[in-house]
Amino acid sequence: MKGIRLEPARGLLDNFTHTELARMVKRSRLEIALPRSRAALANLITKHLDLDEILEGLRHLFPARRSARSQTPRAVRLHELAPLHGSATVQAYSRSRPQLGRVLLGRSQDCIALSFNSAPLFLENRWPIIVREDGPVPRSRLYAAFVRPGRVHPSAEAVPPRTKPYLLDEGEYQLRNGRLRFELAQAGPISFQMTLLRERPPAGRSEYLFEPIV
Repeated sequence: MKGIRLEPARGLLDNFTHTELARMVKRSRLEIALPRSRAALANLITKHLDLDEILEGLRHLFPARRSARSQTPRAVRLHELAPLHGSATVQAYSRSRPQLGRVLLGRSQDCIALSFNSAPLFLENRWPIIVREDGPVPRSRLYAAFVRPGRVHPSAEAVPPRTKPYLLDEGEYQLRNGRLRFELAQAGPISFQMTLLRERPPAGRSEYLFEPIV
């Protein structure tokens, strides 16, 4: 992943819209003029707030929703699942933006897919990142990725999808009590504490703040 800059603060802010970032500025009581560009606004925030202040702003950016009474049962979210363990793969899934990453957590019948916008920051396990819960995908997708140009992982049970994902790392995971721990072949042991930021964002996928556990 040559040429990819590790910018933890921007890595967080790049997940949010101009409106959401403007709301963070207001909550943080910053006396600054808001540029029209979302990227310019994100840059401006990083010049006035340090990483801890940005994290504090994110935690209060989306108030907890009151659960509405409904006969339709709500889907169980990642942090609410019973303890799980199994095989895991870390994949890059965009040829135009190779920093985009996805983790697949293998279960008996399927995989839980989680996506994030910086695979290097995830694997480095030193910085907080925003993770989206993409839901279940077929179990056959766990190793359906390339290990080098023209060569698919030897354990692949399906042809790689059109995005032609590249397998960055693999190993085992444990999910328990809002914590997600990996033992990966290349990155080694990495662990995260998961905090739900918002359950129903516009894209319909739950968003979490993953903070490294030292």
